[in-house]
Amino acid sequence: MDNLKLPRLLSSGMVLQRDKKAHIWGQDKPGRNITVAFMDDVYKTVTDGNGCFSVWLNPQPYGGPYTLTVSDDSGESVEVTDVLVGEVWLCSGQSNMELPMERVKDMFPEELENCDNPNIREFKIAEALDFTAPLSEPATGKWRRPDRAYIREFSATAYFFAKELNALTGIPVGFIDASLGGSKIHCWMSREMLKGYDDKLALAEKYADDTFRASALKGNENGLAKWHEALDEKDTGLDEHWEADDTDDSKWNTVKLPAFFRDTEIGNILGCIYFRKSFTVPASMAGKSAKLWLGTIVDSDKTYVNGEFVGQTEYQYPPRKYDIREGLLREGLNTVTVRVKAEYYLEFLPGYFSGGRFTPGKEYKIFNDTDSIDLSGEWKYRIGAEAETEGYRQDFVSWKPMGLYNAMTAPCHKFTIGGVNWYQGESDCEESDEYTDLFNRMVEGYRREWNDKELPFYVVQLPNFTIDNNPESEAWTRMREVLRTAAEGTYGCDSVVTIDLGEDNDLHPQNKKELGRRLALLAAHNQCGKDIEYSGPVIEKIACVKNGESVDITLNMSHKGDGMETRPANGKGGEVTDMYIKDEDGNILNAAVTVMKDKLILSVPKLSRSVKEIRYCYAQTNSGALIYNSEGLPLSPGIYEV
Repeated sequence: MDNLKLPRLLSSGMVLQRDKKAHIWGQDKPGRNITVAFMDDVYKTVTDGNGCFSVWLNPQPYGGPYTLTVSDDSGESVEVTDVLVGEVWLCSGQSNMELPMERVKDMFPEELENCDNPNIREFKIAEALDFTAPLSEPATGKWRRPDRAYIREFSATAYFFAKELNALTGIPVGFIDASLGGSKIHCWMSREMLKGYDDKLALAEKYADDTFRASALKGNENGLAKWHEALDEKDTGLDEHWEADDTDDSKWNTVKLPAFFRDTEIGNILGCIYFRKSFTVPASMAGKSAKLWLGTIVDSDKTYVNGEFVGQTEYQYPPRKYDIREGLLREGLNTVTVRVKAEYYLEFLPGYFSGGRFTPGKEYKIFNDTDSIDLSGEWKYRIGAEAETEGYRQDFVSWKPMGLYNAMTAPCHKFTIGGVNWYQGESDCEESDEYTDLFNRMVEGYRREWNDKELPFYVVQLPNFTIDNNPESEAWTRMREVLRTAAEGTYGCDSVVTIDLGEDNDLHPQNKKELGRRLALLAAHNQCGKDIEYSGPVIEKIACVKNGESVDITLNMSHKGDGMETRPANGKGGEVTDMYIKDEDGNILNAAVTVMKDKLILSVPKLSRSVKEIRYCYAQTNSGALIYNSEGLPLSPGIYEV
């Protein structure tokens, strides 16, 4: 018995795509008569010589919950309960799509408390690889509701998209989360989609060899461990327990934190550094539990309060947010000690390094509901050991071409979906010249595999971000523009503006709620027929008038809502300063901007040549206020030809 089987995606709690033929498939013995019953319809088929069967349900309006029953003529039956019919979206990309609700809990604590919604479902596919051929079904995953037991694991971007789309339309929303931090676009493409990219296909073939791949993974494990072991063996601080509460730090050097180590007397060190901060705890806080926030630290840390270990983080990106147990803080003088390992020089230009840091602009504090102690300012430090080489440069096997597609995306092609949300591009900044072609191939390929020529793709533009970017490089800015133009130049695609949703000092900005809302507005309008504003202002027509040596440029706008306005963003000033024009000679001049209800007036003095381009916020971040419509949606950064 138990010959009748359905794939993981066809399981209790699933969401079937509304108003399309939903696909039901599975396995049984060859030649079996299969009956599929859903709502008021019954479908009949017979398994083929390989035991496979397939039926397509009639399109249904949204609703539920329902029960789907699959049975055969031997008496076996599979019942799939709690089935909804609604919108189903693939949410894919790299770390900012993968980023879980756990990471944004402090910005949106109410979301974790009030998350139970039976009309939202997630199917999370864990990281998996296959460089040889597409898998027939995902190796992991099950449909889950966003209740308190699971909400912390949900993709924040995807969850807020689903929540807002459901709120706007009343339609149930399910999403498949197939994402992985650091992944490039070629990771999510098939052999056919990469045809002609011989270097990428050769790389995939290389990692398809089981022996080679196992060796690479083993090398990662051993190389990383050996580097840390060698550093730890030299670390005087470990031998002498500099983390201890009674450590004498009177002869340690001082440094002001937060800061890049390169900007202090510490310099571009590779190795292990101990940082200590003494602070005074008031009686009202003594003995009580508290939180310790240390921004972000490059690269890894182990942290102690009064000599007691309170937490560690193995790499640079996660925020350092540690719990201090009840009874550990005492009235009067206390200490926090942070053992930091700076593992890499990130060299962009001669003499320009990223290297170790306590990230500027972040919060460094100990606090509870009633008290807060600022930890920024003067710290003591002492070098435990210097490393002879950089930290081990890992071979990120999962970032090679085709692997994630075969194991995580391709197994979903049989499952009918309504669209794709795509948040990726950070890892392709240095190869942006080929990105548009790769994106077009991916969109075409996904539409072919899902047999849906109009499958919508919504692309998230890169947000503002500066701290790890070479200030003289346009790579990040250029990639944002590539994402915008690639999406807008492809039928059925669009992009979401995030120039105001990033954090200049963090690759993983927290405000995924507004990002999800903007994605949902697109889907609600374009796929669900809601009569709502879904875009920020768009330049509709450009008119230039020369006045002697100056030029006045009028930008007539669409998607202006009830009128346009300026708003400060990212802690920048209240005036629009990010509008430039480029003339025929290549000169780039700053333009004064007057924002009117339905148009923008640009004034450029001392311009004797014709205008070629208008550039708005074509930079890693904005320097002044941004332009919005009345619905709070911003004008997109970009280069606009005249």
